[in-house]
Amino acid sequence: MVYGGYRYLDLDYTPSEDDFVVLAWVKGKVKLETLAEALAAESSVGTWTEVKTMNEHVFKNYRARIFKLIKVSENAGFVFIAYPIEHFDIKNLAQFWASVLGNVFGLKELEELYYLDIKIPKKFQKQFDGPLFGLEGVRKYVGTDKTGRPHTGTIVKPKVGLTPKEWADVAYKAWANGLDLVKDDENLVDQDFCKWKERFDYAFDALDKAEAETGEKKLYLTNITDISIERMVERLDYIKERGHKQVMLDVYILGFPALDYILKITKKYKLIVHAHRAGYAAWHRGNFGINFGILTKFYRLLGVDQLHIGTGVGKMEGGTLLIRRFHELAEKQGGVEKLYLGSLDFEFAEHIKPLMPVASGGLDPGRVEALVVVHGLNVTIQAGGGVHGHPRGTEAGARALRTAVEIVARGESIKEYIDKYPELKEAIEKWGYLDPAKYKRILEFEKENKDVLDRMATEGGIGVIKEVIWKI
Repeated sequence: MVYGGYRYLDLDYTPSEDDFVVLAWVKGKVKLETLAEALAAESSVGTWTEVKTMNEHVFKNYRARIFKLIKVSENAGFVFIAYPIEHFDIKNLAQFWASVLGNVFGLKELEELYYLDIKIPKKFQKQFDGPLFGLEGVRKYVGTDKTGRPHTGTIVKPKVGLTPKEWADVAYKAWANGLDLVKDDENLVDQDFCKWKERFDYAFDALDKAEAETGEKKLYLTNITDISIERMVERLDYIKERGHKQVMLDVYILGFPALDYILKITKKYKLIVHAHRAGYAAWHRGNFGINFGILTKFYRLLGVDQLHIGTGVGKMEGGTLLIRRFHELAEKQGGVEKLYLGSLDFEFAEHIKPLMPVASGGLDPGRVEALVVVHGLNVTIQAGGGVHGHPRGTEAGARALRTAVEIVARGESIKEYIDKYPELKEAIEKWGYLDPAKYKRILEFEKENKDVLDRMATEGGIGVIKEVIWKI
């Protein structure tokens, strides 16, 4: 099988440690082998026809190689492609994405194309600094490095509309009643009704007051995301001038080039960077796209300190096994291939610190116990509506969330303490208690049935993976 006059299928090839390896699902109007050849050609050295300018050196040293196929049907299956590191502009992440994840999405032979994972060689990782603070650094700043409890936080609600003083008053109530962090929502930056600098000043004062009263360090994650690099830099300069230590970025919206530029400044200013992933699902969901796990790897390499990864128990997409995978990509140094999760073997370079995973979206105190089953204790638990929607308001909601986290961090059940804490009881009465037993059973099932899950993926393809396994 050839495409454009050249052969990219090489099932005898074994990727080297310096190769990039890509795992993709493809389905189309022609045979799987032809689709795979088209992907490899278009993303490396080839085109639709033979060209007189091709030479042996180029084809031997720079082409992509399809080294494995898992056929689900004649025209659909999983494709494993290796790319030599020499193919890429080693210090240019944008060029890598343009090569591997660019033109291929427009090929008309394709009916489905979903990139599940990319294995990034350590030789390529060396150029990245990774997080400045990361999981351990954020814990040290907040003071939980010894207790190891999850961090607690909220997003001021309503999402937009409050004045700067109103916003800061809500934030103060959350901090003063036990929460570790308060953040801007993804769509609040510098609107006329709540100008960024004024909101920052009010919030900065509220933060100081709450820290003095509680004796705890608090985080204010101020959103500086902007189409203008100049305005973002001005905000960073002001943050540094005021002596503040944290910032928030809508990382998907910014894109890699702008994000990389801003992160160089945040590291220079020694700021903790909280990454909101708003927009990620435009790539992640559906059968033409890029799995969020790939984004997670690159955000970690570029150097954010905290990253939204989903909950597994809240309002956002993603079941237990999928979200657990994202958590591992954020927190762990390595992992093994699991086709049913669309994951390849991975290993981060030693200097790339773990991130603080952030679970946010549809959470409340009654879900904390189940959430910790999915994530463990190394997680930031953010509840917006689950704090401000408490029957007695933000103060009671904050106390209920912090109480739930303290109980679970001790290895005890929230159910045993419902009658002891009025705020917790009211939260459970309003939103309910999510039994963690279901999530324990799911993780135990995975542990005992990995071969079964892989067989399901091999036989059913992306439909079974996304509509069954990833929703468990």
